[in-house]
Amino acid sequence: MNRDLTQAAAVLGLGPRKLRRQLRTLGILDHEGKLASAYRDKGHLYVDTRQRWNASIGSWTSYGVVMSTERGIEWLAKQLGITITRKDVA
Repeated sequence: MNRDLTQAAAVLGLGPRKLRRQLRTLGILDHEGKLASAYRDKGHLYVDTRQRWNASIGSWTSYGVVMSTERGIEWLAKQLGITITRKDVA
């Protein structure tokens, strides 16, 4: 299951702002909150391109959302020194 950074922060037990701040400190996100190019195409994080209608300019506007794969959650936990406990689904 792929998650955006807000959902990933909840899984990791952090607030979204704290997670983004730590990712900036590690250089995974740049100063604008975008995924650094060195971490693209590694299978952990990716950018999901989305669009929304911008009524003020009368056109579609594109933007990117940083997403994490399931493997990326484990990788993020390792980078941040967080222990993840797995619970078996009954």
